[in-house]
Amino acid sequence: MEEQHTEIFQDFLAWSDSPCHMEYYDCSLSQLGWESSYSNDLQWLSQWKQNPYLTGGYENSFESLSTLQPSRRNLPIISSIESKRDTFTSYHNQLRQPCDSIPSPRHITKGALSLQNMDSSTHRSDPVIDNSIQNISNPSNITLLNGHSLDICKLAKQRHGCQVLLHQLQLSSCPIAQEIMETCCLHFGIWMKHPIANFLCQHVWKCLSEKQRMDILRSYLEILPRAALHTYGTRVVQVMISTCGERESKNYLQSILSTVAKSLFKDVNGAHVIQHCFLYWSSEDNQFLYRTIRDNFLEIATHRQGCCMIQTSMDFACSSQLDDIATSIMEHIFILIHDAFGNYVVQHILDSQNPQYIQGIMKKLRGHWYEMSMEKFSSNITEKCLQLAEETQRWEMIQEIAKDCSNIGNLLHDAYGNYVIQRMLQVASPAQKMLLKEYIEKYWNTLSRSRYGKQIQYNLEKLMNSINC
Repeated sequence: MEEQHTEIFQDFLAWSDSPCHMEYYDCSLSQLGWESSYSNDLQWLSQWKQNPYLTGGYENSFESLSTLQPSRRNLPIISSIESKRDTFTSYHNQLRQPCDSIPSPRHITKGALSLQNMDSSTHRSDPVIDNSIQNISNPSNITLLNGHSLDICKLAKQRHGCQVLLHQLQLSSCPIAQEIMETCCLHFGIWMKHPIANFLCQHVWKCLSEKQRMDILRSYLEILPRAALHTYGTRVVQVMISTCGERESKNYLQSILSTVAKSLFKDVNGAHVIQHCFLYWSSEDNQFLYRTIRDNFLEIATHRQGCCMIQTSMDFACSSQLDDIATSIMEHIFILIHDAFGNYVVQHILDSQNPQYIQGIMKKLRGHWYEMSMEKFSSNITEKCLQLAEETQRWEMIQEIAKDCSNIGNLLHDAYGNYVIQRMLQVASPAQKMLLKEYIEKYWNTLSRSRYGKQIQYNLEKLMNSINC
């Protein structure tokens, strides 16, 4: 009995590593608990071992039941070709029965296993195997098998086995829980980057004491920075940040992350780590991130991911930290306004509606409004400044942009400048609108011949009709 018991469990471990089990797990039993799924796995395995027509291996057995095709090499040898065809057809019809009578892994449900329609002589039920399956499927009996510990290292890397270990950790009285935690801490640096074992690392970290957490941080000082940039390791680091309450472990974790802070800003996975820092730590704790922004501002602000993280950092910054970011923007303003990503950083600081920042940026850009209005990215800055500027500053901008009639004509026929004209008509004073209308009417007839002329005419006509009213 013990040998059969062990053999079934070893076969289960091998089958759970196979591709057929992974597809089975994804396609079925997603709504059942792990206990039901685990029990059905073992029941299916026992039936598989007794089926002489499905002995071509784990993947072949799964494929046979899924496609409802028997294996030709296991059919009886018959001399007559016609009798061979008849035999094949009969076995084929036997296998083409409803799923409730011959369940495949993708259709297994609790209590649905029955092979009554198959030949009873080839499928005798073994009470020893059935009792072994029942003992293994019981969560309270799975901690020990024949007096030997479970192979925690093997189970942690299997999707189903990891669920078993997580369930054991939830049982505080379980004697194997401590062994699971110790094994996980021993392999923490490797498992945190594993697609399945990282879930065990997340749960174990929440159960550790402060001293144990510090031991892990010190032991994996070189691995944690790279794990923060890893697809699966970043999840464990995020859990570390959200549950790190003590000052000692928080300071140590900050010192680790500061070594790769610049890479975190520019990485998709690292961006989630920074977001967790902003969400769970104070602005003082995140000073190392703002120091990284200040020292590498232009490199981060002109990066696709970095510009988004700088905008997020503005939302969580204190006044002094926001002043440092605004100072960096002023220093690199002419590079940022022409950059595909940097212009969004300038727009975000303008959206803060801080008069000091708005006036400082407009003072820097004075004398460049006309050129900016006809460029793809800087024209967005021009529109934003027209919308947020004070009355006197807006008047100076309109005078500079439309100081003569030829400027208005060039902007009207430009793919980006026409949007600046439309914005000027929306925010200008009545006297300024009348002046702009006179300039626009001189180019009205030629406007329809431009690439965007008809749409521009339609939008301008609505604006100018509102002026007449």
